This record gives sequence, structure tokens and C-alpha cells, in this order.
Amino acid sequence: MTLALGAAGPEVQQLQELLSLLPTARARLNPDGKFGPLTQARVKEFQRANRLADNGIVDDLTMAAITEALRLLGRFPPPTPTVQVVRPINQQILGLDGTDNLIDQIIPSIMTIDRGTLLPGSAANRPRFVPARSTVGRLGIFAARKGNSERAIILLLPKTGRPDRINICITQGFAQATAVLDKLGWSNPLSKPFLEFALLKHVINRWGAQTLASKKEMAFLYIVRAKAANELGPFLNDGPFVRQVLTELVSLTNSAFSFEHVEAFTFSSGISEFNIFLRSLAGQLNVEAVYNTDPNPAIAAAAPEGAVRKQFLSGQTFRGSIPPGGFEFMPESRWENEPDFSRRHTFTAPPIFNYLHNHCIPLYTLHLGIQLS
Repeated sequence: MTLALGAAGPEVQQLQELLSLLPTARARLNPDGKFGPLTQARVKEFQRANRLADNGIVDDLTMAAITEALRLLGRFPPPTPTVQVVRPINQQILGLDGTDNLIDQIIPSIMTIDRGTLLPGSAANRPRFVPARSTVGRLGIFAARKGNSERAIILLLPKTGRPDRINICITQGFAQATAVLDKLGWSNPLSKPFLEFALLKHVINRWGAQTLASKKEMAFLYIVRAKAANELGPFLNDGPFVRQVLTELVSLTNSAFSFEHVEAFTFSSGISEFNIFLRSLAGQLNVEAVYNTDPNPAIAAAAPEGAVRKQFLSGQTFRGSIPPGGFEFMPESRWENEPDFSRRHTFTAPPIFNYLHNHCIPLYTLHLGIQLS
């Protein structure tokens, strides 16, 4: 076997996964099955470290050295997946297929916090708000299955380009909204009314829009919960499964994105599962930044070593002094310039809780965190 620059296929993907299990000074490889310059550079790095000709070509000698290095370290690669776990469901939910399983989606204009007017840590600060213009993204809805457990996932990409960074959403628990979601059929993970609700409220008008409006060119991935003891299904604590899903999404979208760099965020009660989710990604994905938007601060937020961590509290999910951990405190007074501030007392009861926790925090702080990271 000989693999070199330009090669592609399952053998290249296996090589990339093997190299990712070995020590390196370089960024982790994306196991996309394509032998590109990054894979070639990683091969050369290994060859130099093991006194082989650093030509970037993986012949039998180099492969034997990789296998021996793994054996000495006591590390063995996960089995190569033989069953595809992701399938597109655009037609089922939206009535369209689209090119490369992606359709054009209008993302409305949103208001954002003007980063230049934010004074971190200043309770007297009243940041200003500015609009982010409407744009068009590329949208795909997919189903991912492991065993008997299936969950929908929504992918949103910028209109152009091939982002190498992805932002993964673990939102609040849905059980608290059972009265509303039962009517939408959320006991079926692929319920059309339920997925339309999540798509519109959470992706198009909230977190997907904030991600696309940020300073970073990123893909956005929303994992849709379903009614079960474990709402997130196999996504909760199975890092290899998450990596396989991302790899298959790259293939299903004709390499419209990659995931060399990973960011992730949670909102509110999602913090407990978020910690489990992040720990399961260790050694699987390169998580570089995490954002916690109004979590219960009694639960410490997990973050991989070296990752940027930005956290925001409205004061509605705790009582007492601000806990340690680098939280940016955003109480009622700091939202004075927010467009709906003057009508905050008209929100449904309890009005200030709903204004701050269910309106301000989810509509603004993810974008703010990305700008600050």
C-alpha cells in the first residue's frame, strides 16, 4: 500500500485517524478521507520523529512504524465504521432536496451587542446595539441513528466558502416545555411540526443567525432533542459517534465544510449535559472555545484544556453573589439600550425573568461570546 498527496478513500481516512492517536505538535487532522497538504505535513512530522525519509509518502515501512508507535503507546484505533449513520431528510421536512443536500435559506436581520461599547466586568456599562444585516445561508436537515436511537440534526452554513470551523449547540432541556412540545409530536424525533419549530425558533431566528453574523466563518450544527429519558440520544456521551456524524455530513454535503476547529455552546439547563458531551469529545475533536449562556452557575462548566471559555449570567438562574469562573454579569440595568427594554414589564409572568433569561440572553450572548473569543 502506498498513499500520497492527492489520494482519497477509506484507507486515507483510516491513516488520518491513526495519526490523530499519536503525539503531534500540529492541529488534529480532520478524518475526511482526503490526502491533502495537512495530512502530508503530519506524515512528514511523524517520519522525521521516527528517523524515516520525510517524503510525505505512506509506504509499507511508514505504515509499519505508525502501527508500532501505537502499540508502544497502548493506543489502538477505533474500528472503521461500516454502517452509515446519517441520512438527509430535507425532502421529508422541507419538501426540497437541494444541491449537495443543502438548500438556500434566508436568515433575517438581527440585533447584536456592539462589541466596541461593551466594558467587560463593568456593572455601570450600558452597551449599544447594532443590526446585523439579513443574509442567505445553506441549510440541511439530517437524521442520525445509532441502534434504536435517532435524532435530527440541522446544519447551517454560510452562503459561500468552505468553513473549517463548526459551532455545536446543546440547548436547554425540552422537558420543561412538554405542554407545548407534546402538541408538536416531539416524542417522534422526526416530527415535521416539531422540527419546523426548532428550525425557526432556534436556528433561523436565534443561534444559527448569531453564528453566521459573527466575526468567524463557521458552520453551525444544532442537535434536536426528542422526548426520552436521554433527550440527546447517542449524542450525549459518544464522542466517536459525534465524529462519525460530522465526517458523514462532510461527505453528504460534498465537503461544503470541515471541522478542524470546533466550538460549542449551551443555554440554561443544558449545562449538565453539556459537560458530559464535552468530556466525550476528548481525543475525538479539537474543541477550541465553549460558551455558556445563563447556565445554572452551581454546576461548573467543563472546558477542554486550553479552550477559550466565555460565560454570561443574567442573575435569574441564581441568587446571591456572582460565582467564580469568569462570568460576565448581565443584569437588568445593563440592557438599557436593548430594543425591547422599555416593554420588559409586559413580558409574560414572571416578566423580568422571561425578559432577561428567555429573551436577552439567548438572542444576544452567543454572538457576543464569539466576538470576545
